[in-house]
Amino acid sequence: MIESRNPKFEKLKKILHNMESILISYSGGVDSTFLLHVSSEILKERITAATFISPVFPTSDLLRAEHFAKELKIPHIKISFDILSHEDFLKNDEMRCHFCKTQMVEELKNEAKNQGLHSIVDGTNLDDLKDYRPGLEVSKEAGIRSPLLEAGFTKEDIRREAKERKLDTWDTPASACLASRIAFGARITKKDLSMIEQGEAFLHQLGFREVRVRYHAPVARIEISTREIPQLAESTIRNKVVDTLRDLGFIYVTLDLSGYRRGSMNDLLS
Repeated sequence: MIESRNPKFEKLKKILHNMESILISYSGGVDSTFLLHVSSEILKERITAATFISPVFPTSDLLRAEHFAKELKIPHIKISFDILSHEDFLKNDEMRCHFCKTQMVEELKNEAKNQGLHSIVDGTNLDDLKDYRPGLEVSKEAGIRSPLLEAGFTKEDIRREAKERKLDTWDTPASACLASRIAFGARITKKDLSMIEQGEAFLHQLGFREVRVRYHAPVARIEISTREIPQLAESTIRNKVVDTLRDLGFIYVTLDLSGYRRGSMNDLLS
């Protein structure tokens, strides 16, 4: 087992030791990957990972989750998540995340029961409490445990520990449901989700790290880190971005001069 000097790590180990067996809601991101890695050392064969498959989740996240679970030789369940068949989700109001998380929790509870697993855990950490996350309350009320949050881990703590463990995900940019890119009140469609995913993938291919393509139909509002704005503004890159995003179906392509901000669509709720 890889040890750490961080006292939060000792608390995390104690929390996990006290669990009989767990189903981890595993997105493939840095938080849940770190939790999966530590849990595999402590709980051994008493751990299973579960990843949701849906047009609302980037395909790259699923591929990363599959790779890492296979590397650790951990049973990995893929749950087909048909959230786009629910009108309460498609209408995209301020309760969208609450409804989606409720459906996800039910799926996880069913899987845990079928697998005979005692607890369900996720990768929520302290920094997640700073954003508008109605789904967190749903998970809490359903009895979903968040060991990293309980142990007091911040995102910085997790990245530092993951780097020490030489996990490939240690510096992976934060990801999120693709529906969070669509302005509240605009109906969610599979086509729009695909446009957004392809647009962000293209920007990543150009070398931009933190990327969001926010969609205020018919406008694509690109968010990247402020230090990378001069690179995108360079004429050759700018023209490539404009042409590609227009080909994908966006009518207007804009760059947000405020830069990347986590959960910036939540500004519309205020």
